[in-house]
Amino acid sequence: MSSRPWLRKSRSLTELLRPPRGFALTKAGKVFFGFLTAVILVAMLTGNNLLFLIIAFLLSFMIVSGIESEMNIRHLDVNRFPPPEIYAGMPGEILYSIRNTRQDSVRLILHDGGRIAIAGLARGVREIFRQERTFPRRGRYLLGNVTIFTTYPYGLFRKSITFHKEDPVIVFPAPIACQPGLSNGDSGEGGGNGSESISHVRAYAPGDALASIVWKKQHLGFVSRVVQGCGGSGSVLVLHPGGDLEHKLGQAVFLVLNWWKSGMSFGISFNSHFSGLGASVSHKTAVLSALALLDHLGEPEIRNFPKGCHVVHL
Repeated sequence: MSSRPWLRKSRSLTELLRPPRGFALTKAGKVFFGFLTAVILVAMLTGNNLLFLIIAFLLSFMIVSGIESEMNIRHLDVNRFPPPEIYAGMPGEILYSIRNTRQDSVRLILHDGGRIAIAGLARGVREIFRQERTFPRRGRYLLGNVTIFTTYPYGLFRKSITFHKEDPVIVFPAPIACQPGLSNGDSGEGGGNGSESISHVRAYAPGDALASIVWKKQHLGFVSRVVQGCGGSGSVLVLHPGGDLEHKLGQAVFLVLNWWKSGMSFGISFNSHFSGLGASVSHKTAVLSALALLDHLGEPEIRNFPKGCHVVHL
């Protein structure tokens, strides 16, 4: 416990001593400083006043470049908006809202996992920029700092400003097309074809059973039947242990998305968790988030579901 205040003080001191701007020489800047160093050495060895005048000119040129680049990024305001839904292995679009509150800005580069070139910003006008980002695995991510670079005006330096941001993102499992098996009633017993009916049709997805394709609607393209129980109060997806966890979660996401698009109530049950039934966007997000953060799968403990709902087991 006694070391924690010391750690907090050391971190605050590090933040205080950290330079407000990042700085690096470009290729042109390295040539410029090499030439400046050579002129300084020759001037000191020869005492030639003309060379000292050239040195003064070069230093003034460097100072003006530093002031101009600083003003180019000094009053920037940046906001980042992660996508409301993003799935593992699939690109999602991140939005950036950028504005200079005091003056125009030109030749900016935004860096946040990738690079966005910004030709210019008009003073006080908020511009929206987009970048696709792909996360390889499901789970919780924390988007870090956003950095903006500029080489304005003469391309000698690359000066940067860092915006300290922490935006949490939950990446959902990638949906895997599947055809749900026979669904049971709310008692969890029985349930043959007689307990199922055609809910709706949707576009064909790879992995759909051939028997589910509606061949009479080929003029609409390939479409598949979606089967649901006839209880009418909704569907509950129950996850059981066994098999590949990631594949099973992908199938669960596929079923949840199809139920939500059809407007029917749905829920999931795994381990000791039951989401309840719902059909809203917030309910869908909560269900997908629970699937994204699931780390192990045991036998489901909840057996009593709302009367009349049908149960699908995975």
